[in-house]
Amino acid sequence: MQKYILRRILISIPMIVGISLITFVMVNLAPGDPLTAMIPPDLMAEMSPAQLDAKKRQLGLDRPMMVRYFIWLGELVRGNFGFSFLSREPVLKIIWERIPPTLELTFAALVIGTLGGFVMGVVAALKQYSLYDYALSFASLVGLSIPGFFLALIALFLFVLRFEWFPSHGMTSELGRFNIWDNLYHLVLPASVLAIELLAVSTRYARTAMLEVLHSDYVTTARAKGLSEWVVIGRHAFRNALLPLITISSLRIPLLFGGVIVIEQMFSWPGMGLLTVRAITNVDYPVLMALTFWVAVIVLFSNLLADVLYAVADPRIRTD
Repeated sequence: MQKYILRRILISIPMIVGISLITFVMVNLAPGDPLTAMIPPDLMAEMSPAQLDAKKRQLGLDRPMMVRYFIWLGELVRGNFGFSFLSREPVLKIIWERIPPTLELTFAALVIGTLGGFVMGVVAALKQYSLYDYALSFASLVGLSIPGFFLALIALFLFVLRFEWFPSHGMTSELGRFNIWDNLYHLVLPASVLAIELLAVSTRYARTAMLEVLHSDYVTTARAKGLSEWVVIGRHAFRNALLPLITISSLRIPLLFGGVIVIEQMFSWPGMGLLTVRAITNVDYPVLMALTFWVAVIVLFSNLLADVLYAVADPRIRTD
């Protein structure tokens, strides 16, 4: 198992390097001065044009792009992501403050979408062709068809304006004061809206996987041995039906990070999605470059976690 995890980590390293290269090239092709993003603002104010030119030569910014990429990669390894064009704060500090809200929102949506979808899909498979099965299939189709931004508008209109059940924005009611229950109260609506598409996908795949497993030979054999239905489902069918869900959930994580940009903007959730929109609006390239890199790392880590969970659920795929 340890060798399997180590191999997956080693495979992820060249992918991270490739993502960093693409990110660097894209940002360098856009308008902007890389020197401004690498020198602290207070030091920049004290430097003359001649000193700036000397610093540019010292940092290798007068060299070809590939040489500059390796210089930037070295700064990246040391934790220097540059400084924001807009606020002049270190980019790492800005992103570090925004990662926890985004992870909280994304994780909540992932839990709601995955666990909720799996439970409803399994029940639909056990009650195949029932009224519940048909209603759930129709609801899943609707959930897949409605865009996230439109669903957010409906949720804001119904649950905020009409019924006033949930707050419309933010993580807490009072700025600067954190309360876990107040935070969960603010989290319910945006997390539920973000989870709808994953919930619909998980429901459909869980139903299909469970139906396939229930009609397999080993389940038929287990029933023929006289085992109770709960033992057959819980011990033999459940674990094998779980495998496709792990794959689907891991593949949906990048889409969750894409959808979180819209949801955070509409609910004013102070995470990386809202920061991305503001960085694009203000043409803050250092922040955009760092955000792209961090999101790629998070997505790769989630895929690695999915591979590990898959190996735990199905020992046959492990290789020594």
